[in-house]
Amino acid sequence: MEKIMAMEENMELIRFNDFSFEYSDNEKIFSKLNLTVNRGDFVLFCGPSGCGKTTLLMNLKNEIKPIGNEEGIIYYDGENIRQLSKEKSAREIGFLFQNPENQFVCDTVIQEISFSLENMGTPTEEIRTRIAEISTFFSLDKLLYKKVDELSGGQKQLVNLCSLLVLKPKVLLLDEPTSQLDPIASYDFLSILRRLNEEFSITILMTEHRINNVFPFIDKAVFIDEGLIAYNNHPREICLETCTNPIFSNYLPSTALIHFLFKEYYSFSQDRIVPLSIREGLNDMYEMNQELLNNSKNTFYDEYKLLNEKILNETKSGAKIDKNKTIFKCENLWFGYNKNHVIIKEVSFEIKEGEFISILGGNGTGKSTLLQLLVKILKPIKGKVKHDKKIKLGYVHQNPMIHFRFETVEEELNTENSEIISENKENIMDKKEKKDLIKFFEIENLLKKHPYDCSGGEQQKIAIVKSLLRKPDVLFLDEPTKGLDPIFKKNLGDKFQKLQKNGLSIVMVTHDIDFAADYSSRSFLIFDGKIQVDTTPKDMFCNNNFYTTFVNRMVKNYIPKCVTLKDLKNIWKV
Repeated sequence: MEKIMAMEENMELIRFNDFSFEYSDNEKIFSKLNLTVNRGDFVLFCGPSGCGKTTLLMNLKNEIKPIGNEEGIIYYDGENIRQLSKEKSAREIGFLFQNPENQFVCDTVIQEISFSLENMGTPTEEIRTRIAEISTFFSLDKLLYKKVDELSGGQKQLVNLCSLLVLKPKVLLLDEPTSQLDPIASYDFLSILRRLNEEFSITILMTEHRINNVFPFIDKAVFIDEGLIAYNNHPREICLETCTNPIFSNYLPSTALIHFLFKEYYSFSQDRIVPLSIREGLNDMYEMNQELLNNSKNTFYDEYKLLNEKILNETKSGAKIDKNKTIFKCENLWFGYNKNHVIIKEVSFEIKEGEFISILGGNGTGKSTLLQLLVKILKPIKGKVKHDKKIKLGYVHQNPMIHFRFETVEEELNTENSEIISENKENIMDKKEKKDLIKFFEIENLLKKHPYDCSGGEQQKIAIVKSLLRKPDVLFLDEPTKGLDPIFKKNLGDKFQKLQKNGLSIVMVTHDIDFAADYSSRSFLIFDGKIQVDTTPKDMFCNNNFYTTFVNRMVKNYIPKCVTLKDLKNIWKV
């Protein structure tokens, strides 16, 4: 018994013991939190925006520990984490921020990777050896002498990760590391993390809202709400514990949610293993389908055919788009920072009143550049952007902090300070409309705070509210769902649809395929600087194999036109 207890103690790497934390403004974040992380664990933290996930991770890294009052103790490798030497903390605990730009300190990739080693006084020959090893392992050879601002989002985050890994850390802390990556780059990055965890037993603690690709290989999911740990278990057990919870079921992967919907619709009573990966999900559906067929339900595939036709006949509940009313258009746009680097080519399209356009594509394909051309932040080298001078344009940058200029959120949301791109400054929100908007976005308690002291998701909300205050006619959004939890994302999508009914047109750059599929009426796929695809979201995603939703991958063999969970719930009426 003593030997077993000793082994368990030896496995423990991090322990929060009655840990409480509040910021200096008396905002309580955690109260007597208890949590143990073993060596080699891969732990995912989920919860509403602003619930303290980032604060929790930052408290494990003394160099960036938030200023505030704390009680209790955090143990790291049996030692009070506050008593760790600076060298041990720097070497053994690495922190990766959600915005790749926030971590760079050097101009080139090789300088960035070697910077931390040089700071630790590592001999030159050893630095060269470690860089050679890590660049070979991650195939960075062709990137080493590139400038970091020339890299794609996925490459930037990989370089940031490598700059931590050269120190041979025991723990990686990652704060929404894929939030600014396209779906394919995100999958590649998470695959690297999985490999680091499985092959090198690096302990990983990560926050993430996009959990479909993460759930299959984590050891533990921790759901946080109102300063407490609501759930803490293996991912399959978490799925079973929360599947009927109206709040936390929103944090489950699509594979598990489809499994529960399927069981409910076809009245499966027996217990089955909850699928976490696409492969497990496909096998699960196949086995349940075979069971239904074996039970003499011969109309099963005929029913699928009817369900597919039902989806095709459905229309979105958003605005009725006036196809005869063009309120904005661009003609033959070209843009490049120099003659040898043309980013946007031959882009032409029109925006109708009440239309919701989602712009998708890989990192570095020119999506954000196109948005800045449309709102005239950048000037095209060829082509024109046209709209009536009375049309008001709203714009939200992918980095919300760019919009903040004042000491408090309240000042930021003063309508005199709100941003609008137009000569028309009329028709702003009255006090009641503004109050209702602030309440809807759940930021009433942030009004006296400095916007830089808010979480990433809260900053995103503030920037969107600021853009809506002057009632724009066309709203341009760059990654608006970044940092937002699943519940608020749904509320935001519903809000956008209500605004569309009042005539608002929306153009959104996003990597959030599920949000685009649920709420946009038209989708562009940007490739090589051009609009390669211009169609409905349903047509785009059901015709793709790789660039599509998890739901479509799961049910493509049975209901190929089904793209979202909303589709399944509508046709199955569950």
